[in-house]
Formats: sequence, C-alpha cells, structure tokens
Amino acid sequence: RRTPSATWRKSMNATAIARVDADEKAGVKPRLERLELLASSYVKMNDAAGQSYVLDKLLVYYPKKEYWADAIRRVAGRPGFPDSLQLDVLRLQEATAGFNNASQYVAMAQVALRIGAPAEAKRVLDKGYAAGVLGSGPDAAEQKKLRDTATKQAADDEKIFAQNAKAAAGAKDGSGLLSTGYAMVCAGHFDAGLALMEQGIQKGGIDRPDEAKLHLAIAYLAAGQKEKAITAFKSVQGSDSTTDLARLWLMHAQRSSG
Repeated sequence: RRTPSATWRKSMNATAIARVDADEKAGVKPRLERLELLASSYVKMNDAAGQSYVLDKLLVYYPKKEYWADAIRRVAGRPGFPDSLQLDVLRLQEATAGFNNASQYVAMAQVALRIGAPAEAKRVLDKGYAAGVLGSGPDAAEQKKLRDTATKQAADDEKIFAQNAKAAAGAKDGSGLLSTGYAMVCAGHFDAGLALMEQGIQKGGIDRPDEAKLHLAIAYLAAGQKEKAITAFKSVQGSDSTTDLARLWLMHAQRSSG
C-alpha cells in the first residue's frame, strides 16, 4: 500500500480546514473525528503550525484534559520559556488539565513559596490533602513540613499586607504595588489586591509589562471578574512566551465565561 504523498496530504488538509471554517461560519460545531484526523495528518507531516491550529480548535470545541495538557506542554517546553511564568503555567494546568499526583501539588506549592505567594501554596496543599493525594506514603512528613511552612508564611503575610502596600505606594515604580497586590489576591483579598495591581501597572516602570498584564488578568479571573480578565488577556501582545501563555489563558477564560 502506497504512503500518501506530502502533496496529497496538503490537499486533504486544505479541504478539511475549509470544512471546519464553513462549519464555524454556519455556527456549527466542527466534527471531532475531522479535527482528530487533521491533527494526525499534521503530526505525520511534522507541521508544528498545523498541529497548533488543530489543537486550538480542539480546546475550543472539545476541551478534554489531555488536549489542555498537550497545549500547556507545548508552550512551557519552548526554548527560553521564563521561570517567572512557571506558577502561571501550573495554575492553568490546575484549572484545565488538573493534577493527578502528589508531585504536581508539591511543585506548585514550592514555586508559589519561592515567588512569595504562601497563601497560594497553602491553598494548593490544602486541596491536595482534601483530595487524599497528600499526607500519606513515604513523603508524608515532607509534605506536612511544606504545608506547615506555607501556613505560617501566609499568616505572617496577613500581618504586613498594609505595611507593604504603604511602602509600595511610595516607591518610584509600580513593581511593589503589583507584587503586593498579587500576593493579596492569592490570599483572597480580591478587591484590595486588584486595586494595588491596577495602580502598579498604571504607575509603570515595570521590567516585564506584558507579564504584569498577564498576572492582572489571572487575578481578575480568580476574583470572578471574567470580562475584565478576558480584556486583560487580550491586551498581552508580543512575540514571546508570555503572549503564548496568555492566549491559552484567554481560551480558558472565554470557555468558563459562558
């Protein structure tokens, strides 16, 4: 049996894409079988752009956990992906593909602690314990130690939020307002935290402005302000990994806003 030529595959792919586009224009959900066949064809052709196109469609119409895991892995695995976005990747994974094992809960908690968001670490660890994934087995003692650390640091943060906000307001740039606000949002102080983040971005002088917009958008989503989150995700423009990650977050926000 002859192997289909690249020319034949391109022709068939173009036909399939035309049908997907026609379905979308008609307000009809593209067939899963067609999208999966198109995805398989692009994989065989080693066409990364084509694979991304189909994966986006699958996320929109058939947002299975494995599709989300694949999309997140593709973005986070690109060369030069910044460590500063790692928590945002883990948050997106938690919200879409979910966590399946203890190491994922622990990894997210460790990253959150490292960037100064102990309340986020505590939330994730508490969730892992509630799910019965953490707290037993050979790593139980280390998991408890991590949880105790997160709990203590989160309590300590509560005592100095006002002090940190005052100090950040007097700084020359908005970085302190942004980080303090972000920490407060993680702790559940949505209104006060979002206000500080908005002030920080308006003040300017931030090293990575697109990353700041991404964090504000995620904070809006966490606070249930989905329309603001969608607008903020769309404002992240550029050619780096921040924009790629914002696009995935946008798809998740749009999906959850309906």
